[in-house]
Amino acid sequence: MKKLRVLSMILAAVVMLTSVAGAIDAIDVNSKASILIDATDGHMIYGENADTKQYPASLTKLMTALIVVENISDLSEVVTAKESAFTGLSAAGSTVGVKPGEKMTVDNLLICLLVASANEAANILAERVSGSVTSFVELMNSRAEELGLQGTHFVNPSGLHDENHYTTAADVAKIAVEVRKHARLREICAMKDATIPATNLEEERYFFTTNSLISRYKELGYVYSRANGLKTGSTTPAGLCLAASAEYNGTELISVVLGAARDAEGKKGHFVESKRLLAWGFENFKRATLLSSSQPVCEVKVESAKDRDYVVAHSPESYSVLMPKDFDPEKIELIPSAETTLEAPIAKGDEIGSVVVRYEDRDYITLPLVAADDVERSLFAYIINHVGDIIRSPITMAVVAVIIIGVIIYIIYVIRYNKRKRRRRRRYY
Repeated sequence: MKKLRVLSMILAAVVMLTSVAGAIDAIDVNSKASILIDATDGHMIYGENADTKQYPASLTKLMTALIVVENISDLSEVVTAKESAFTGLSAAGSTVGVKPGEKMTVDNLLICLLVASANEAANILAERVSGSVTSFVELMNSRAEELGLQGTHFVNPSGLHDENHYTTAADVAKIAVEVRKHARLREICAMKDATIPATNLEEERYFFTTNSLISRYKELGYVYSRANGLKTGSTTPAGLCLAASAEYNGTELISVVLGAARDAEGKKGHFVESKRLLAWGFENFKRATLLSSSQPVCEVKVESAKDRDYVVAHSPESYSVLMPKDFDPEKIELIPSAETTLEAPIAKGDEIGSVVVRYEDRDYITLPLVAADDVERSLFAYIINHVGDIIRSPITMAVVAVIIIGVIIYIIYVIRYNKRKRRRRRRYY
């Protein structure tokens, strides 16, 4: 691949992008690790110790819920809680009091899991999916590997503390992105309270979310009007943890705060810091288009063309991303790559290369390049351009060789024939 000549039109198009005025404000999150990403594409806009291993506590349940919905299509299915599902659970852990032998739908178990953070719900669902908690944990780690979570290892589906049960803020954010792809999980993670109908062993249950960013029922002073999920977590070794999502003016953000603590006033740091971080993201970042689908990127030489000797290349899709307030569109670089020369005919939409979108020495994305329109072949130009190739082709060489051999054989035959003819003449004289 070779870098191509970029059209002067690029600069004009890039300059037309809307710039967000003002300098970005600094932020320092008071926690062991934190990250802020664009929920749409996972693009990170802030991170501190984001790849450092931490204990996730009940944020683990996001992965548990994800695997459940990926493996059970009918959430109305009724599951019976087995005695084995209660093995190893801490008496002090969060629960909604599900009993062995109790019957509950998968959907209601997910509500218990994500809204009330019930540990027994995690084990009950794990046994339903994999037959045992141990097998489910293997599935969790396999799925983590598929998602590229290099700093994550699970030991249980609930998040109860174990030295070998860990993750990172960046990995939790990736899990959260996957969770939000499922409409029902988004709905459950946004519930301020929930009602579970009476079962075969228990009366109706009613409880509130553990996420005080979206509800003031349990604790006052933390509600953030733009927040719409996701999940809390807390153990003594893990500290206060929160994966939070929020939306404002069409922009969706996900924050993860791990290992927070109470501040000097006794306020819970995972709520305080998550609220600050999300508000900071909305204040300091705006979505900007770095490449438009209508924007010519480069032109590529085309041989044997009928009307012109080039084709314009562009991306079939636009690319936008959250950029800081001091974003300068003139610093965008488009680095196209393709074959130096193409051969006609070329159809509109044919993929002919790729382009790297770069801003301030950071590569944001690589997009395909396609032909902007058709380029017809000129038969005459094709023949002229390929005379040498035709002559040098194996078939042509073989035909020429046969002709030469035939000519040689014919010449030899003629020479011999003439000699015999002269000899016969001498005999008669």
